[in-house]
Amino acid sequence: MESYQSYLSHLYKNRGQMSEYENFSQGYEELLQIPLQPLKDNLDNATYEIFEKDPIKYRQYEEAVYRALIDRNNPLPGEGPVKQVVMVVGAGRGPLVRASLNASKRCNIPVKVYAVEKNECALITLRN
Repeated sequence: MESYQSYLSHLYKNRGQMSEYENFSQGYEELLQIPLQPLKDNLDNATYEIFEKDPIKYRQYEEAVYRALIDRNNPLPGEGPVKQVVMVVGAGRGPLVRASLNASKRCNIPVKVYAVEKNECALITLRN
């Protein structure tokens, strides 16, 4: 038994650094959860907070908007970038809106953002 404990201790001490995904999902690996019904129910702030802790999702969303803006922007010769419209449907408390604005800054293409959200609790934070 002692050699088993010694080996486990060795593995624990020599484990590599956890990835962003592993840090985010730690503790939820074996947990069965009831599916959310965001169209039927309003999500509470604690649920939004958990969503917003996912660093990968928002980085990928920003990258997708960045690429879409570059792909869609076809200015006429001699003119600057054409203002694009971005609609965030289900904007939550605003991180998707923020990611869209960051993408706009990165590619230097102006955007007009429409944020649509049905949850009144999220609207308070989204307005600010």
